[in-house]
Amino acid sequence: MPEDVKVPQVARVMGIDPSTTNMGVFVVDVCLHEKAPFELVYANTIYGDKVTYDVPVQFDDTNETGVMARGYGLKRSLSLLVEQLKPDAGICEDNYLGASALTFKQLVMFMSQVREAFVENNIHLSFVLPNPAKAIVGANFKGSQKEDVKIGLLKYPHLNANGFILDDCDEHTVDAGAVCLYRAECLAKHYGVFDGN
Repeated sequence: MPEDVKVPQVARVMGIDPSTTNMGVFVVDVCLHEKAPFELVYANTIYGDKVTYDVPVQFDDTNETGVMARGYGLKRSLSLLVEQLKPDAGICEDNYLGASALTFKQLVMFMSQVREAFVENNIHLSFVLPNPAKAIVGANFKGSQKEDVKIGLLKYPHLNANGFILDDCDEHTVDAGAVCLYRAECLAKHYGVFDGN
């Protein structure tokens, strides 16, 4: 885990790609007083089946999906990251109706846990639909695939990866990156230090 090296006039943004199985996390620092690249602080995917230890009985579901147990473990992991990395703002990909109504319902339940991880630390969490986030990395076009988001993230000109090998990131981390960069651009534009060039 990197040491906290936040300085005044820098906002730390944590982007989340939620799902009922895994969770992508991407964190950047945004300079608010001058035009500068966004500095990557953290990029990772947390795998739900790896964090289902010591699950309280009320979250230990027995319907053979493990959704509640994974959700609990992912939320617990996210809460620890929020405490350690101390973001100033969070943003999460908004839920949308996917393959089934049940999956949508499960995702809505998990989204409430994501929100809780930020609220319990007095941090605002906003949401963005997938298309505007994909547009940030030039991947919002008809027929775009997960690989297009990754290619766009790798080519994104305003990010200093700080040694992170983004080419090795999986789809969850990559999607969290697009979500995070959406919020980073919004902040930088608000402070007049981003014009897209």
